[in-house]
Amino acid sequence: MASPVLSFRVEETLVKQLDQLSEATDRDRQYHLKRALARYIEAESWHIKAIADADAGNLTDLKTIKAKWVDRAKHRTDRQSEQ
Repeated sequence: MASPVLSFRVEETLVKQLDQLSEATDRDRQYHLKRALARYIEAESWHIKAIADADAGNLTDLKTIKAKWVDRAKHRTDRQSEQ
């Protein structure tokens, strides 16, 4: 089965940098673009889980979040005053 083809426009400077990277690593553009896309999707996929959690009602109470940050700030202040 053939892989889908993606096509998009990009700034000339990025193309030159990609070509330099490709030459330096002895890998083609496609290799680097696939890796970059996979890393980006992995890093940004938390959105999908967050939306699914919210849709399922798995939310944290605002009071709990505020208490956590107040406690964290208090401990930070305490540590700074000890120094």
